[in-house]
Amino acid sequence: MTKYLLFLMTLVFFFYGTANADFYKWEDETGAVHITDYPPPDKSSKNVEVHKYQDDNTSTQQGEEEQGTPFKDSKSKKNKNPEVILYTKDECKDCDKAREFLKSKKIPFKEYNMDKDKDAVAQRKEIDDSVDVPFAIINRTQVYGFSESVYNRALQLTP
Repeated sequence: MTKYLLFLMTLVFFFYGTANADFYKWEDETGAVHITDYPPPDKSSKNVEVHKYQDDNTSTQQGEEEQGTPFKDSKSKKNKNPEVILYTKDECKDCDKAREFLKSKKIPFKEYNMDKDKDAVAQRKEIDDSVDVPFAIINRTQVYGFSESVYNRALQLTP
């Protein structure tokens, strides 16, 4: 019984650490901005920013200001809908998660299904040679795959 409890505690600790990981914002040699949960792949990347995980122990006043308006423009303090483009494929669980996440946050987005729309494939190739999905462009920032924490952070960054 104690082995199972120890195993369960280890799993909880592991998943807590991955859910609250730091993320990296960087610009590649073509000028495209990327947000990933891993460092840039090479030394030629420019404007590398490491965004450390911040604990939820922020002030109550700050939480009340942001409640109900999750994506504010930090300069004008007005609601601003981010520009989101989502490339997906059929039978892609991460694509479903990304789509449902955006819908749950009531964020408008334009979706291109690469299995059904050949123009979407060509459009994606102009941006990136990869065909991995989901692939989102959030305020001109490229986000590969789906991670709720990375999407949240990309949505809060201003272009």
